[in-house]
Amino acid sequence: MGRVGLALILHELVERTRDRWVLVISVLFALLAAGVSLYGRSAEADSAMLTGPSLVTLAGLLVPLVALVLGHDAICGERERNTLGLLLSLPVGKLEVVLAKFLGRLLALVLAVGMGLGVAIVLAGEGQGAVLAKLLVPALLLGAAFLSVGVLISAGSERQATATSLVVAIWFLMVFFYDMGLLGLLVATDGQISQETIGWMTFVNPAGLFRVDMMSRFSGPEVLESLGMVVAVPGAGVRAALWTGWIAVPLALSGLLLVRARGTR
Repeated sequence: MGRVGLALILHELVERTRDRWVLVISVLFALLAAGVSLYGRSAEADSAMLTGPSLVTLAGLLVPLVALVLGHDAICGERERNTLGLLLSLPVGKLEVVLAKFLGRLLALVLAVGMGLGVAIVLAGEGQGAVLAKLLVPALLLGAAFLSVGVLISAGSERQATATSLVVAIWFLMVFFYDMGLLGLLVATDGQISQETIGWMTFVNPAGLFRVDMMSRFSGPEVLESLGMVVAVPGAGVRAALWTGWIAVPLALSGLLLVRARGTR
């Protein structure tokens, strides 16, 4: 990463911290996380057992949304403002532009997620902050995966309006409808698809992998059995490979689309 690339990372970070939609969603995340943490603190039961799964659900909904919003205009925004050619006329490669835009927006995502979960950790009951801190790294991995997908959508879109529609559709599809589709598949096949197959279909979706992984951490592996899943959570190596794939592959495809794009050389 050269000086121009580093300057672009800083520029992206500053610009994204001024994005009103990112600010609104980040503040909403922080407020909801604070409310969940305060409610868990007032409960008589173990607050971590109550607050943890609630924060998992909250993060599983809002972190992908923040990430997709951050990434949706990374490339097509420059293209629509007719500044992409000017940017690429600088001593910086196209792949470096994609990486710099991703890293700058990832830093903004770290601030957004850190603010939301940080508030929850600070307001958590005594001795529970360390337990809730387990959410931080998986939530950032979840956000990085969806941010990478958002950059890919941006690289393949000519207009911001198109990218906006696509990221909303992707959010609903991967966060809401994916699990419903798996359930419908089980019903349609009368349970002929094995639990292992359904389990792995859940794990290959970053939203599903995040939820199942964190639920097992907070409530133990037996919580999956209570939900009817008899498949063990993938090991650390497999999880690392899945997260790496979801982050690296869309970025590589984004770079390839930008390299092949006409009028940007």
